[in-house]
Amino acid sequence: MSKFVKIRNAASIVVLTSAFALALAGCGSDNGNNSNAGTASSAAPASESVSPAASPSASESASPAAETPKEKVKVRIALDTAAGGSLQFRLAEEKGLFDKYGIDAEISNFPYGIDTLNALLVGRADTGTAADYALLNSLNKGDFKVASALSRETPESATSTVVIAKGDDIKTPQDLKGKKLGVAKGTVFEYVWSKYLESIGVAESDVKFVPYSSPDEAMVGLQKGQMDAVLGSGVFIDKFLSIKGTKVIGDLADAGTDITAYFAVTSDFLKKNPDAVGGILKALDEAIAYIPGHEEELAEIAFKELKLPKDGVLKTIDQQGYAVGFSHEDYDHLKSMKQFILDRGILKDDYDLNAKLDLEPAKQALPNLVSYQP
Repeated sequence: MSKFVKIRNAASIVVLTSAFALALAGCGSDNGNNSNAGTASSAAPASESVSPAASPSASESASPAAETPKEKVKVRIALDTAAGGSLQFRLAEEKGLFDKYGIDAEISNFPYGIDTLNALLVGRADTGTAADYALLNSLNKGDFKVASALSRETPESATSTVVIAKGDDIKTPQDLKGKKLGVAKGTVFEYVWSKYLESIGVAESDVKFVPYSSPDEAMVGLQKGQMDAVLGSGVFIDKFLSIKGTKVIGDLADAGTDITAYFAVTSDFLKKNPDAVGGILKALDEAIAYIPGHEEELAEIAFKELKLPKDGVLKTIDQQGYAVGFSHEDYDHLKSMKQFILDRGILKDDYDLNAKLDLEPAKQALPNLVSYQP
């Protein structure tokens, strides 16, 4: 039985998921220690609208922009600020792509993906973004569904999450035996730690998991010796390595697993506004296609909105694996991880994964990017 912290009731307290959000304290939105306090950020005015000619869609199926509807659909979009910071959404907003497809986007920032899902559960958002582990643990807790994938594993992203240890007595991964491992509560890092320890031959019973609820708390814990090792990701690896005595002893590739993200939408919104959901996905598809050759611009947006260091963003853009649509591989990945957390007793109540998918808006908007058939 896993010693991981159980996912807490989302109606009473928000727990955290997916990758490190060390820039949160400087992003001018929520306090990382109070993840229920996500506040809507004011939408930045589009500095330059991207026309179909200037920025072709990543999919040939993405139709050219029609005339902007007279009445836009308001969509409350909850974004995590962890790891990559959901930059494809922020680019779509900055470049006017949501407006182009009739979307009045009201963006709110949250520390981790699990917080965006909890915002759906308590009616504070219409859409959310989350990594696979948190998504699977939450799908049977409320009336929302998976509408699209948002990222896929790439060779670069497989090594973008690393094990960072502090102490002269930790030189190899096997030296983690008997140590205190920091874990962000309710996040995909619970899963990654489990798979990583299995891959290096260290039993979970031979380590102590120390939960934390914010990246700042993890940094303090590592500095004070309350934790011996943590998982770092993306642009935030350097933040942890700035702590004296820390070093990288392994990466996610060693765990034989990957992390992928998904787009969740409340069932009510999907039913009432399928075209709006399709419009969001078209906007994201165009934003993703716009990134190559405009990395500096994306880094500027990341710094402006989240205070992410521009140099760090530029180094990790190719690790994000941005995507929209839904493939058989996306389904197989979710199915495999769901079985893992069921077997470990982390997921208490099983459910039909297919019943938690609503891919029709994606099929209508981007048919070439939806290959999965239940």
